[in-house]
Amino acid sequence: MSQSQLFQEIAEQPDALRRFLDSESANVARIAAAINRAGVQYVTIAARGTSDNAATYAKYVFASFNRLPVALATPSLYTVYAAPPRLTGSLVIGISQSGESPDIVAVVEEARQQGVPTLAITNSADSPLARAADQLILQHAGEERTIAATKTYTTQLCALALLSFALADDSARRRELDTVPDAVARTLALNDAAENAASRWAIVTTMLVIGRG
Repeated sequence: MSQSQLFQEIAEQPDALRRFLDSESANVARIAAAINRAGVQYVTIAARGTSDNAATYAKYVFASFNRLPVALATPSLYTVYAAPPRLTGSLVIGISQSGESPDIVAVVEEARQQGVPTLAITNSADSPLARAADQLILQHAGEERTIAATKTYTTQLCALALLSFALADDSARRRELDTVPDAVARTLALNDAAENAASRWAIVTTMLVIGRG
């Protein structure tokens, strides 16, 4: 896939985020109400690859705003060792852009058999993951043709934030979320500055990145 295709999909992120918020806000509010009624005590997330990075973000957002601890599932316990843990008290979320990952689907299917709330976050409405879960949040990102995840990743982050704020009934942060697509658009307008910075550091052979949160 050409580099220009990747840039095109990066540039589609503001529209994808707006489309997601417009399409899913009412659905997520309904899902949050159902989750709150279920008395969930913690969240278990099954994800792979880029979606696993979204799950790491979820560990922060659900703990910070909802006081809900987050555990990351170990799919091999479900698919290889046939020794799934007890999930009583958990909300189980499967995150997969394609919705096709068999190990993620297996975690959600087992959770549903145990009678705990299940939720799929995916970009494909007719995927196995979408069919396996009780509740579904669609990303509405459109087809992603490049290998590097761009708009499907940012819509996953937006979905997790939207769910968190709906669970907390936090209208202020919900309004802030509506400003994100424009903020992303402003960031993408910094392309020339980013190229200038990249040209300065293109010769380096080692880079150290530090941060938190």
